[in-house]
Amino acid sequence: MRRKSYSKTHGQCAKLLAVCFATIALASCGNKTDNYTFQTDKEATNAYKSYLSEVRNMGTISTERLIESVNEWQILRDSVYACIAKGTTSRPHQNPENTVRMLHDSLRIEFTRLALSQPRSFADVLLIKEKTYQYRQDTELAQAVTDAEPFFRSLDSVAPCHGNAKQTVSIYQSFLANTLKSRISGKSEMLAFIKEEDWLFRSFLSHLPELADADLSAITRDTEKCCLSIFQSAENGSLSYLDALVYTARRTNRRIILNALACRDDINQGNVKTEAQARAYVWMLLQP
Repeated sequence: MRRKSYSKTHGQCAKLLAVCFATIALASCGNKTDNYTFQTDKEATNAYKSYLSEVRNMGTISTERLIESVNEWQILRDSVYACIAKGTTSRPHQNPENTVRMLHDSLRIEFTRLALSQPRSFADVLLIKEKTYQYRQDTELAQAVTDAEPFFRSLDSVAPCHGNAKQTVSIYQSFLANTLKSRISGKSEMLAFIKEEDWLFRSFLSHLPELADADLSAITRDTEKCCLSIFQSAENGSLSYLDALVYTARRTNRRIILNALACRDDINQGNVKTEAQARAYVWMLLQP
């Protein structure tokens, strides 16, 4: 696939990510909804209005206080939306959802302002993500992630292949095509796919200067189909959805990081020589 040009500075990216984690993370509901109890739509709406007024009065705040406020917002938001959802069927001529939606949009704007109220480092951004993560208290998910770690650590023990760039791409394409024919129908097939794909991806990265701006849309398309096959397997019950989620997410994270590390090494070794390569490398470096 062709990489898009991206020219933001590190400081701008840190600000952007801080805003994203402080606001977009709230698009999903959390688990705690018992801290607020509303009997009517009006009570819920008034509580949201009151909270918006409080946030508007906030000035520059620390990262720790920003995290606390984001989590408070998550809890209140869930309770407000739960109350509104229960009351809408009996009040067809009133539309409290629109009022709450407008209040929510205003809160997003205010939290964007708070996120940018002082410089945030990448460490701050990661802390915000970690402490406001929707599933941070999900012990079952945490255990599944821990259980998957030995498998992913073992992948580094397999050395990349030593073919040239053209041979590597050809082998990669054949592997994906064969996987689509045989399909991924269970956990053992999923693990075998991830292991082989990881080996081929690392082999591909060894030729990154040659392939960074190449048209690899066929590999991208077939990779997406293979990943979809994993979730189709989970849908029909031959693979647990939790395993599908954890292993594919961990696989994706690993690929993004390996890609960025390969970019860093190529730059340090002077392997990036053209403007097209530079644009592709900037994009890949910023992906993590």
